[in-house]
Amino acid sequence: MRKTKKITKLLSGKCGQCGSCCCDPIIELTHHDLKRLVNHTKMPAESLMKLYDSSELNPDGEDNDWIYLSYGRRKLGLRKKRNGECIFLSDRKQCSAYEARPLSCRIFPIDVILDEDYKFLDLELSEIITNKHIKCRRSSGLPASLKKFLPFAHQAQAETVSFWDTLNQWNTQSSGGKKNDFLKFLGLSDDQQ
Repeated sequence: MRKTKKITKLLSGKCGQCGSCCCDPIIELTHHDLKRLVNHTKMPAESLMKLYDSSELNPDGEDNDWIYLSYGRRKLGLRKKRNGECIFLSDRKQCSAYEARPLSCRIFPIDVILDEDYKFLDLELSEIITNKHIKCRRSSGLPASLKKFLPFAHQAQAETVSFWDTLNQWNTQSSGGKKNDFLKFLGLSDDQQ
């Protein structure tokens, strides 16, 4: 991928550390994200994640990442505090799991766009910014290095596709178990950690 004016503009924002992106959107996870967080925090997977139903999410999202359980379809996301903040957002508006944060947090506010064959296609400013779903205090700054950003973008692509493949295996072989069955399938149940 060549660095274009669009890419330069996308990479030239500086985080204002307002915490808006850690409060309002539900951070969807892959099993890779969840494993990193479990290893980093030493907390059980179940205390870090929640299975969100469609009423809690954007209905226009990807169809590839639904988990079919005995009680309906859900998406894997990061658990929130009662006030709606990410469980890792500190009082100083900093991430307490920064080293292991989900890839979507690492590349935010940029979305990796995949084509119909799940190949890397483009980068775009996240819809929650463009649709003004959150009030991001991102400011202009020196452009980040595309060379430093692209490995995260490619890792996000690879892990997303891997997660979709894993979900496809669960959804086609399973008769719709429960959350604990799904975590066991991922190798993340309490007795497997």
